[in-house]
Parts: sequence; structure tokens; C-alpha cells
Amino acid sequence: MKGGIPVTVKRTLDSSKVKEAARAIIMEEGFNTLTFKNLAKRLDIRSQSLYNYYHNLDDLLEQLGADFMAELYRRLVDKLPGLSGKQALRVFAQTSHEFFDQQGPLVQLVYYLKTYANDTDFVKNTERVLKLLRQLVNLAPLETMRSEEYVDVLISSVFGYSVLEIMGLLKGSRSAREESFQRLINLQLREVRELS
Repeated sequence: MKGGIPVTVKRTLDSSKVKEAARAIIMEEGFNTLTFKNLAKRLDIRSQSLYNYYHNLDDLLEQLGADFMAELYRRLVDKLPGLSGKQALRVFAQTSHEFFDQQGPLVQLVYYLKTYANDTDFVKNTERVLKLLRQLVNLAPLETMRSEEYVDVLISSVFGYSVLEIMGLLKGSRSAREESFQRLINLQLREVRELS
């Protein structure tokens, strides 16, 4: 109260603040702890208020996934200009791996991709990343594999290794895992002929 008059504090909550709080919960407490109840508690609001921003938890996860893949795409596009062949594919793999490592538990968003329709931003942004890889592969001469096969193998290697690493299923020190990832990428890049 100020001078006998109640003072109300106006909240400035919006969808981006809700997403940030959701990201914080996932990073600090784990993916499975993200619920509207926990999110509302963190934001100090009633859980019903969250429906003003997202239809349900799946809607929120879709938006988090869309942001996640959009950021990966942005980082790739920032690092790839002027590169081609093996060098471009190595940068794609390394940048993706580093990004996944930095995102920690948020990587689990990728597991939910299959549950969303093709017209969602999450799926569209994932397709942008894959289209970028396809373009890089189409410009790289391959020894024996077809381009689409190679895209599947490389993306599976990079994403799969990164996810297993984040889940704690790969043993060894951080430096040993990084060395192992580099060997995996070197193995995949043997399929790419050197540009003349």
C-alpha cells in the first residue's frame, strides 16, 4: 500500500517468458519434470493462466522444439559460408554436436518430433536443417553411396552419438568421447572424395 491506496503490480508475462521458464525447468530439473503445474509454480501464476499462451504441454513442447531447431539452423548457416566438400560436412557435424552438447536435456525435444504434423514449425525447422545437409552432400562427390543414403548415415551418426552422449550412455571422459566422435566423423567422411 502506498498512502493508504493498494498498489498493484502489473505482470508482463508473455509466451517467450513462459518458454524461458520451461527451458530452465528442463535444464535444472530434467525433462520429465516439465508440467503446467511446475511451470505455473515457477512463474508464480495459476496453471490455468498458461492456457492463455499455449493450448497444452504438447503445444509448448512444439514451440520449444521449433526454437531449438531454428537455433541449430542459424548456427550452421553462420559457420558454413565458403565451405564445401569434406570441410563443410565436418563443420556441419561438429557444429551440430557442439550445439547438442550445449543444450543438454533440451535435446530430448527431438524425441517428440515424430508426434507433430508436418506443417508445424518444429518439423519445418528440422526439415531446414536436413535440407541444408542434403545441399552440402549433393555438392560433395561420394565414393559409392547415393546422396540420400549418405545424408541418413551422417545425420544418424551425428544426432545419435550426441543423444547417447547426453543421456550418459557413452562411457569415458569428456575428452575421450570427443575423440571418439571425431573418429566417427572421420570414418563417415572417408566416403567423400576430395574436391579437385
